[in-house]
Amino acid sequence: MKLEYNLDFINDKKSESQIKKAVSYLEKAFYSGKETRSFFLDPFEINIIKTIAKKNNISIKFLGGNENCERKVFIANPNNNSKRKYIKILKSNFSGELKHPDVLGAILSLELTREKIGDIIVFDNFLEVAITEEDADYVKYNLTKINKVSVNLTIKENNELDLMPLSYKAHFAFISSLRLDNIVSEVINISRSKAKEMIQKKKVKVDFLYRIDPSYIINTGSMISISHFGRFIFDEVIGQSKKGNYRIKYREVV
Repeated sequence: MKLEYNLDFINDKKSESQIKKAVSYLEKAFYSGKETRSFFLDPFEINIIKTIAKKNNISIKFLGGNENCERKVFIANPNNNSKRKYIKILKSNFSGELKHPDVLGAILSLELTREKIGDIIVFDNFLEVAITEEDADYVKYNLTKINKVSVNLTIKENNELDLMPLSYKAHFAFISSLRLDNIVSEVINISRSKAKEMIQKKKVKVDFLYRIDPSYIINTGSMISISHFGRFIFDEVIGQSKKGNYRIKYREVV
């Protein structure tokens, strides 16, 4: 018996490599029948693993500290009697100004890879981060400052990540087409040529997947993530002008 799956539809080599790595954990569970934990996956990767697990009748559950978080590990062949947590939530109060990239960069500087790190939540005066179980103590004892801001990380006893509802700023605009380069140009106010360059240099993701084709057509509901600029959700085409331009509505995550 062989694990059945097809990844031919994935054009981005980096994404394909990560998913193949995740599939290898699923294969381990498939052949051994033992409980197996993966690394942290993004929503695109999670959906693919769910599909493969279902196709091959593998029992699977996902953990991220909160059912609404983005990044999660999967547990294949989960043992309901197991007392292992598999991930831990670190928290700290702080006095100063910190943002999500600051916290992520500080953890990565400890030579942890991104797949070891789940969702990062930064509020006005405290932060929380999901970490793989075996790395939590290492981060706890070695991460004491982030951008000169002192932190004192502790492990949350309830192992739950506190998520705050996302805030959005609505925008309306006219664009000539629904091409990715057009939309990127509009939402971050740069030239179309610079937008093309960013896309081709893998600075832009659509629904967590790099798109390097500037002519890629954006669908309603897609989330566009632009490196150093944030996230934007394309809501809908409201109408068209007499010149044929699209009037669109999109939201900026703030």
